[in-house]
Amino acid sequence: MTAWLKLLPSWLWWLLAVVVVAGAQQLRVSGLQDELKTERAASTDTFGKLSACRETRGNLLMQVSEQNAALADLRALADQRQERANQAQAGARDEAQQDYQAANRLQQERTGGDACVAAELIINTELGL
Repeated sequence: MTAWLKLLPSWLWWLLAVVVVAGAQQLRVSGLQDELKTERAASTDTFGKLSACRETRGNLLMQVSEQNAALADLRALADQRQERANQAQAGARDEAQQDYQAANRLQQERTGGDACVAAELIINTELGL
């Protein structure tokens, strides 16, 4: 059985072994390159999705901050309106106080004669007529 092995020189067996090992390695490298291409394509796709998500997140954060600023402005305007309304109520109350006092004086004063004439006389006196 070993006789047919001796028909070929040993350097040829070494060359044959190197060719077989190199061929196997080439097949392995080729397979790994295909896997690398697939993984690289998947990674590129994932990176694209990640970039889109980050951009969307940035846009949403900007919109939220704009909305918060708008809400703060609206709250400030509402507070200003409330303050003006309170001031207007206080002013109206002060102005009406004089009229209330005049009306109370009219009711308390009793002059003789016709009630309508007496009221007209007091009103004219109050108005300076």
